[in-house]
Amino acid sequence: MRVVTRTGAARVSVSGKPRGIHPAVFMGSGTPASADTGSAGVRGVKSGKRSTPTKAGTSAGAAHKVGARKASSTGSVVGRAGKAGSASASKAAKASRTGKGKAGLRRATAGRRPASARGRRAAARAKKRTAMRRAPMPAPQASTPQAMPASGAGPAPRQATHPKGVAPAGRGGAAGAKAGSAKGLPPPPAEHAVQAEAVPGGYAEGYRDGVFAGGEALVAQHIPPDHILPAVAAADLIAAGFRQYAPSLARLSSPHEMAGHITAALDAQRPLSVVRLGDGELLTLAADTVLPGHEVQELAPFLPYAGVPCSTPDIRAMLAEAIQAADWVGVPISRAPTFQGLLFPVLRHFGIDWSRLKLTSSTINYSLHQSGLVLPLLQGRRVLLIGSQAPELAALLHNRGIHVTGIIGSVAGVMDIPRVMQQTSEHAFDIALVAAGIPAVILCRRIAGELGKVALDFGHLADKLVTGELQL
Repeated sequence: MRVVTRTGAARVSVSGKPRGIHPAVFMGSGTPASADTGSAGVRGVKSGKRSTPTKAGTSAGAAHKVGARKASSTGSVVGRAGKAGSASASKAAKASRTGKGKAGLRRATAGRRPASARGRRAAARAKKRTAMRRAPMPAPQASTPQAMPASGAGPAPRQATHPKGVAPAGRGGAAGAKAGSAKGLPPPPAEHAVQAEAVPGGYAEGYRDGVFAGGEALVAQHIPPDHILPAVAAADLIAAGFRQYAPSLARLSSPHEMAGHITAALDAQRPLSVVRLGDGELLTLAADTVLPGHEVQELAPFLPYAGVPCSTPDIRAMLAEAIQAADWVGVPISRAPTFQGLLFPVLRHFGIDWSRLKLTSSTINYSLHQSGLVLPLLQGRRVLLIGSQAPELAALLHNRGIHVTGIIGSVAGVMDIPRVMQQTSEHAFDIALVAAGIPAVILCRRIAGELGKVALDFGHLADKLVTGELQL
């Protein structure tokens, strides 16, 4: 700290960067124009007002200029950045006094002496802290960015500009889905709470606002004027309401039950198809039906990777027909906007009565693996593998004693289905494991219906086994 006193002027203290001084003047330039703490203060300097009584013609800015020259001439160091020459301080003071703004400050301080190593390190640390505070956190979402109204999904916060009937949600999952959607695995709620606590900024504030808007704010809409509902939280009301709707719960077939159905079909040499619906399939069906086509393109840039370059009426019709005719349909457990939020509106649009479908989880492939049921299902069976990971997966299965009788490589989208079906008919097999994105739904149904075999939508379980992320 340096104290500069002047006859007839107030005592001035400078510690660190004075409030109101541009950081370009302060950082690395030694003592800037001092901040007068008298009656005029910084505002008096900026506006050209005189400070406490001094000699005629002496303004507060001039007093600061003299103080700055004294500090620089004695080689004093003020603040964290180091010292600068008197010419630099004089130019900086003049720039701040004449109101040239940032451009004037840059020109005025252009010739200043470089900051000391200590000052540069301090500036770098400050810049890093600022960048960390401004860095965006991932949205608390499982999937892709939009929300459907109350037909099976609740409101979800975030995003901008949505069509009528579509509420905002998070954008993180659309990009992540390219690497492989888990078809409806919801993130643990505690994860969101940790994120909100970890970031003391706009994200945490927005998260709290979103939780309020989706909970207590909705409750408040039902409370009559001049009334309150003491000591009853939104979570309590949800629990009470859930008990009322509990009889409407629909049970999904468990992994062991599904393994039993598949084994029974294999033993009886009956056809059986198990298909799974994730955000890719649902967004394909929703394009130009439940959602505008351009919205689906924004929500699902991964669709070409998943086998649908563009959702057309023909593709949607084939997909809907496969779902309706499949023996078992895996549906998402997640109530996220593009999972269950689209599931029921899409099924309704295509005239599919969900209550007449045999349902299991859309992650039944992973559940079978986690339950240790994949190898027992395949042992003693002739297995056909379809998909880009088929050769590598065949080697893994062979090492575990599984008899792989055929391999069909990558499926080039929905339009490649006729070729794949032709090659499939040329193989002798009991069960086909199909890992081919969205076309797998259609392929599984056709393999069962046209060839009389068992077909399982194997999905990204194939990728995880091949990469070693999961073990057989």
